[in-house]
Amino acid sequence: MSYVRVSILGDAPGGEVWSINPVFDPTLEFPGGVDQTALDAATDAIAALTPGATLLGFMSSPLRITGARTEVRDDANDNLIAISTQVRSSPVSGSASALRGAQTALVISLRTNTPGGSGRGRIYWPAVGRSVGSDLRFSSADTAAAMGEMKTYLNAMRGALATAFPTIGYDLAVRSRTTHTTPHVNKLQVGNVPDTQRRRRDSMVEDYQSTSFP
Repeated sequence: MSYVRVSILGDAPGGEVWSINPVFDPTLEFPGGVDQTALDAATDAIAALTPGATLLGFMSSPLRITGARTEVRDDANDNLIAISTQVRSSPVSGSASALRGAQTALVISLRTNTPGGSGRGRIYWPAVGRSVGSDLRFSSADTAAAMGEMKTYLNAMRGALATAFPTIGYDLAVRSRTTHTTPHVNKLQVGNVPDTQRRRRDSMVEDYQSTSFP
């Protein structure tokens, strides 16, 4: 068996890049192997998706979604079987002004029936453009709207995969490369405390000031 890792690709001023990377578990194996033309079509359809207004507002206008990548990987050892990368004809930008640091994120937690870390996942959505209240938290209205829009967005990705490979269904899942398991997600949770996506630091361009000491 295999699984599909979808990456929504984005960029930001200064040259850094960001992504979210949900995993989908096919209900059946790809018949006759992975058809590259169909995979390209699915990736192109995913790249063309536009998230809801609240998610775009969290992003902020300097951030853009530029395309998508899909990877089909072997379920037993995570080896790459097939890959497709597609660029949007027109990048879609966030809709709000930048208010906070580039690593600030809204966290969408993925929950399964599998206990422990191998049964939990996270999606870090950029939250550069969303204000917080006096309690330093996002409003309940914002988090509820973001949760609903993320559910719609993820289901649209499932739909794009199912359209390209119509004999196969797809379940949102969490992939553990430690246990080599792919439990299915049965709940989304969105917290109201701004979080930090530290891995985004790896690709961040930064200018430094220095002085001699003492």
